[in-house]
Amino acid sequence: MPKRSKEDTEITIQTIMDAVVDQILTLGYDKMSYTTLSKQTGISRTGISHHFPKKQDFANALDGRIFCLFIEKLDLNAGLQEFVNSWLSALDDEKFRATLRLLFHHIATAESTSEFSKRGIERLYQMCQERFGDESEKELEWLLGKSLIRLVR
Repeated sequence: MPKRSKEDTEITIQTIMDAVVDQILTLGYDKMSYTTLSKQTGISRTGISHHFPKKQDFANALDGRIFCLFIEKLDLNAGLQEFVNSWLSALDDEKFRATLRLLFHHIATAESTSEFSKRGIERLYQMCQERFGDESEKELEWLLGKSLIRLVR
C-alpha cells in the first residue's frame, strides 16, 4: 500500500477532530467513543486510534478550539458583573455545559489533573485577572462551583 501524503493525513486528522468537537457538544465526552467517531467519519477505529491512541489525546489536541467555543458565550468586554451574568446565562446553553463537563471530567477522573484541564483553568484565571482584576478570582471560583452543582442536577 502506498504511503499517504502529509496532506491526506492532515485531512484525516481534521475530519476526526471536527467529529470529536461535534460529538463532545452533542453526545458528551463520556459517550463519545472510537466507534461513534468511526461511524460518523467513515474512518476505521484503528485508523482513528493510530492518530489518537488514548481518548485523552482528543482533548489535548482540541485544547484551544474547545476554549474558544467556551468563551464565545461569555461577555468579556463589559465588566466583571456582566461576565458573571453571561456565564450564568450560558449555563442554559447545552454546548456551554458540554465544554464544562469536559473540563470537569478531566479534573475529576484523571489520577492527576490532565494538562488539558490544568491549562483550561489557568487560562480562565489569567483571562479574568487581566480583564477584571484581582476581585475576579473569587467570582470565578463561585462560577465554577455553581456550574458544577448545575451539571450534577
